[in-house]
Order: sequence, then C-alpha cells, then structure tokens
Amino acid sequence: MPKELQLQLEVHMEQLIKLTASLHQRMIEAERELSELKRVFATGEKN
Repeated sequence: MPKELQLQLEVHMEQLIKLTASLHQRMIEAERELSELKRVFATGEKN
C-alpha cells in the first residue's frame, strides 16, 4: 500500500474513533436524560 494512502487511512481511522467516542458519550447522556424523564413522569403519575 502506498505510504500516502496508508496515512490517509490512519487519519480517517482516528476520526472514526473520535466520532465513535463522541457518539458513545452522547448516548450515555441521552440515556441519563431519559431515565430522569421516566423518573419525573413516574412521580407525576403517583400524585
């Protein structure tokens, strides 16, 4: 594989890894927000 192509591939892989990490972090936040909303609705239904 040509050196330049290999470097481009490595850069894209790094970008993918960073994007995946960002998505994972956002999913964790979204799940936390969803749990909070469920808790709020559950308390609201009891009252």
